[in-house]
Amino acid sequence: MGLAALLWLLVSALVFSLLLHERRVQLTRAEGTARALTMLMQAHTEGAFDSVDLVLAGVVDAYRALQPQPHDPRFLALLRERLHDVPSVRAIFIVGPDGYIVNDTDYPDTPHTLLADREYFRRYLDDPMLVHEISPPVYSRSGLGWFNAVTRRIAIDGRFAGVAVAAVVPTHFESLYRSMELGPGQTIELFYEDFTRVARYPADDSKIGRRATRSEVFGTGDAGGDAGTVSARDGLFRVRMTSWRRLDHAPFIVTLTQEPPALLDAWRAQLLGAALAMAALTTLLVALVVQVHRKRQIAARARARLDQSERLEAVGQLTGGIAHDFANLLGIVRTNLAIIERLHPPDLRVRKALETSERAVGNARRLIEQLLLFARRGSLDVHALDPNETLRRHMDLLRQAAGRQARVELVLDEQAPTCLADESQFVAAMVNLVANARDAIDDSLGRGTITVQTGRVLRTQAVEWGLDELRPLVRVSVVDSGSGMDAKVLAHVFEPFFTTKGIEGTGLGLAQVYGFVNQLGGEVRIESVLGQGTAVHLFFPAVQAHEDANQSATTTTPSETSASISGSG
Repeated sequence: MGLAALLWLLVSALVFSLLLHERRVQLTRAEGTARALTMLMQAHTEGAFDSVDLVLAGVVDAYRALQPQPHDPRFLALLRERLHDVPSVRAIFIVGPDGYIVNDTDYPDTPHTLLADREYFRRYLDDPMLVHEISPPVYSRSGLGWFNAVTRRIAIDGRFAGVAVAAVVPTHFESLYRSMELGPGQTIELFYEDFTRVARYPADDSKIGRRATRSEVFGTGDAGGDAGTVSARDGLFRVRMTSWRRLDHAPFIVTLTQEPPALLDAWRAQLLGAALAMAALTTLLVALVVQVHRKRQIAARARARLDQSERLEAVGQLTGGIAHDFANLLGIVRTNLAIIERLHPPDLRVRKALETSERAVGNARRLIEQLLLFARRGSLDVHALDPNETLRRHMDLLRQAAGRQARVELVLDEQAPTCLADESQFVAAMVNLVANARDAIDDSLGRGTITVQTGRVLRTQAVEWGLDELRPLVRVSVVDSGSGMDAKVLAHVFEPFFTTKGIEGTGLGLAQVYGFVNQLGGEVRIESVLGQGTAVHLFFPAVQAHEDANQSATTTTPSETSASISGSG
């Protein structure tokens, strides 16, 4: 055992040292590639600007010789001919000594805009000795994007006669860099000497014209000089290599940045191959741990559901007794109201008081019915019910419950079997859940969607939900995109009179749904994440195909008889 462990350590050390050597080789190779690419970019970029300056010098000579009038057709033809010789230039134009464009390849679309405030124009006014210059990136006032102004002074008989300008666009360099077929993680950039970004590939228009930091151009450390390469390492895998080169005859810096996955990609593949055996073993152990953890989670959820069920059962028994006694008291009140109505003369004030009292008694009766349903003592008309057909038939009610704030969508499983339910209570439960979802969407301050779903419950799903996997069930769910609930609220949502709506809520909606489904022998599950919405799942007993006819013809009453609202009991 000890010898095997020692051998494993020696082999591991050998493999690790070989991998480190290969890593150094690959980084050295990447540095050599970067030097070659930056030299190539330097040559291409300098060549492009040299060509533009040469064409611009010819334009200046022609202007001095011809001294054309503004927008002279012959001179415009010459400008456009020169423009074809330089693919990097979008436009060539002449700015007169007063700062206005007098000749332009874009004519007649030339904007009448004063350019005297442009830096590339003012430099010639401030420095009489300045002959030619290339400006930092300038944004076109015609809305045509960024360009670098390659400029030359125009002097006639010793006096300042304007500036010839060639607008070099960054897209030309981006196209050039694209042709180099960079890999993922490689970035080519062109900076002006003041670190203003001129062009970039992969393209990112949001960065063009913005000044970069020194570290963005040269990488970390005290970098500088005409050319160089800097590598920043963060462990074995994270390496960022920056190579740069200054142009000899133009105020620009070309850079190549390489980072993962371009760097060390092949080394990672070698490392992956060397670690396959350990990865397989680790995967097996992780899978075993995950399986045990999952079983513990399922058991913990089952215990939590059992605790909640026992608590709700106790609350239900207490609620049922109180509702039954209150029903008896309410019966006495109703009887006495009837006696008063018969014996008292028809006085208007008395009649109004009686009507108000009768409405209050009616509201109390409905409240008792909800409490008895939660306590599983309410009467149900149970028969076989097609949840899909029922939901379609009552879609208008669901839309009305959702209001204008939410949109109701049905996602129905046409293979879902029929289930045992009381249709009126089923519809009431759906309306309750949709109304709750609407309120949750109102709280989230946005228009949302309420999805009503049906489906069969597979055996694997039954195990996940902690249901009886051998018992056929039908799932009906209401899912919203509202504000959601935290764990503290979830622990009490089914309890009667618990509400998060303040004085506007009765706290009986979910309690009634819970009691109704449990009285049928079904189950209720709820999922919610704060800020992400809620899903309430109702699981109804499914009706077997050969029992459908018998069940649909029979009205079933639960074994527990409800307390009479009129007061008998």
